[in-house]
Formats: sequence, structure tokens, C-alpha cells
Amino acid sequence: MDTCMMTKLPRIGIFGTGWTARMLIPIFTENKFQVNAICGRKKESAERVGNDLDIVFKTNNFQEFLLTSEVDLVCIVSPPHTHAEMAVKALSAGKNVICSLPMALNVGEAEKMVTAARYYPSLLAMCPNPLRHLPAFARMKEMIAEGFCGKLMVCEVTIRRGPLVHPKGFTWMCDQTMGGGILSTIGSYVIDILMFLTSERIREVNGQVRTLVKKLPGKVEGFRSINSDDFATFTLTSTSGMHSTVTLNGHMPNQYNQEMLMIGERGRLIVRGTELFAQANGESRERLVVRCDSPKQAIDDAMGVPQLLIRGTEQAVVVLGNAFEASSVRMQADRRTVASCATFEDGLYVTAVVDAINVSSDSGRRQAIDIGVPESQRNPFWTSSGGAAGEGDRNSPMLGRT
Repeated sequence: MDTCMMTKLPRIGIFGTGWTARMLIPIFTENKFQVNAICGRKKESAERVGNDLDIVFKTNNFQEFLLTSEVDLVCIVSPPHTHAEMAVKALSAGKNVICSLPMALNVGEAEKMVTAARYYPSLLAMCPNPLRHLPAFARMKEMIAEGFCGKLMVCEVTIRRGPLVHPKGFTWMCDQTMGGGILSTIGSYVIDILMFLTSERIREVNGQVRTLVKKLPGKVEGFRSINSDDFATFTLTSTSGMHSTVTLNGHMPNQYNQEMLMIGERGRLIVRGTELFAQANGESRERLVVRCDSPKQAIDDAMGVPQLLIRGTEQAVVVLGNAFEASSVRMQADRRTVASCATFEDGLYVTAVVDAINVSSDSGRRQAIDIGVPESQRNPFWTSSGGAAGEGDRNSPMLGRT
């Protein structure tokens, strides 16, 4: 008998054929999901990944992909410029949807995705953030809610990592119009986790976004150049008045160092990598609250993905499975079980913050968050044909692009 039929788990279709797909598929199968289909921009890419990972249905035609009866949930891990079109069409085809962050290229696209999700309320529409599922951040959220820090005043976030550009040369990660850049691909996760931890929205931003490396000898040269950002620093003011400073540095090869410090009137919490520390006012030193064996390597050599994000993704898939198992209706997820996961509405707000940071960087002025945008915003990469719109890159952060 079909394993997914017995366990109520949805059958998975993967849209994307890069290293993120190769990472996700084994995680799904280890958690008793069936991955029945894969779709990529090039048929040979879909066939190569499908053959390597024992997936029967392989195609580069996303209309065929969406119409197959062997898929109940579409996992979108393609480049960001393909997300909105694929998500809207998948929901319209009656499929549950999981979409990686950044959810869309701009607020206009994200609003279309939210509209589609609201039109089909029985279908799951999520953009999971692996950071939400790491034990250190889960406990940090609990301690903030319990009042350990008191009123939050200041947050500092620093992430140092290697270049996002593919070692073999020019890909979508080099092109900001396709969603490349450290603000979009890494900053989206940071902005979301900040709002998740504090249960607050961001009301104002001030940022600087820069492209410091525009050519890579032997890889990106000649008429091609990199226009996606590799360094970003910005401040966020939340609805309660808490001030957050975030620095994203893409100039530390083979590294992924992450630190988040929350300071309140009564004490402070800090996450370093995958461990949580706490120090109340009056205490002479910080104490370890959540211990998690740190990976021996910051980056997975095979996939070029930070190990801590792989761990978070594993936990997110467990939560997803539990949600479908807990539901009394087949192929519908129990919403209480996935309450910790980011929704399309969360993704929309994150997109609005990213847009505002880019505007602030261009104008040199602080920028308020405004969800409303002209409906005329269009994505030149959208297509009316059945061909798939894109593949990805080994350096995608996660649930990343492929």
C-alpha cells in the first residue's frame, strides 16, 4: 500500500534541480514523504537529479508537472524570479505549496501570492524559515515571551559568510533582477526571525546595500558583471521602538558565522551559531541555556549550504509531517501544528522590508514600510508557456533555490 496514503502525508513535487533540491529530497524521504516528481528549467537537469534520487516523473514542463495526479504538495526551490508565478499556478491547480525565502522579487508579486493563498484557504501556503526551527531560537522566543529580557531595547545581528556567487561563474545569484544578493537571500531570513522572536512588525528602516565585487577573473568577466549585493548593513525600528542593527558580510570564504544579541531592560539573550546564552542584569557572566553540538564544518562541502540551516530544514520537515498526520482531513495540514512556520503573509511583510531597505539605500533616507504597491508591477521572467522558468545554485541559503 502507498506509504503516503497510509500516513496521510502529501506526495511531494520539487520545482528546481540545484543543490537545494538534492539536499531536500533525502530529508523528505527520511521522514516518510514520497517525492514523486521533479521539474527544472532543463530537461536534462531534471532527469539527472531524478535518476540520482530515484524520482519517477521528471520534466521541464511545469504545466505537466502541476497536472500530475501524483503530487499533492509543490516545494518551490527555484530562483526567486520564478516563485510567484509557480506558487500562484500551483495553488490554482489544487496543490499545497511550500516556497523558499525570499518569497518574491517585490511586494507586487508577493501580494499576488497572498491573494491566491487566501482564495484557496484549505491549501497550505508557507515559506518556512529554517532558523525558526533551531532549538536556540525557539527557546529564545519563549524566554522573551516569559519576560526574561523585560522590554526589548536593542538587537544586534551579524552574519559573515562566503561569496554567494557560484564558483563556476555567472548564475542568477549574480543578478539582482533575478533575486540574487545577500540582502534578499540571507537578509530575508534575518528579518523574518526578528519578527518571529519579538511578535512585532518593522515600521521603519535605514540601510546601505553595496556590490563590492563586480568581476571575478576567469569566472565573471568581459561583458558580464555582478550587480547583486554582497554587503548590507541596515537598522530596523519595530512597532514597540526596539532598534535592530543587522550586518551581512559576504566576504568570508568557507565560513558561516551567525550571532544575534537581544538586549532588554532586565537582561540579554545571545545566539551564537546554534547555541543560546543568557545573562540577567546583575549576573557576572552569561550562562548556557541551549547546547547544540556545533557542526565540525560551517559549510557542507557537497552542497555549499550552511550546516545550521540544513539542521533547521530537517526540523521544519518534521513539523510539516506532524501537521498532516495530525489533521482529520486527508491532504490538509493541521494549522496549529504549523503555527511556528512562516506564512505567505509573513513572506509578504519580509518582502516589503527588503524593498524598503533597497529604497533607503538608493535615496539615503529612512524609509517607512508600505505594503501598498501599484498593481502594474510586472516580472519580465513570467511566462505563459509550459516551460519551467529556472534552476538554481549551490550557494542558496535554504530552503534555498535550486
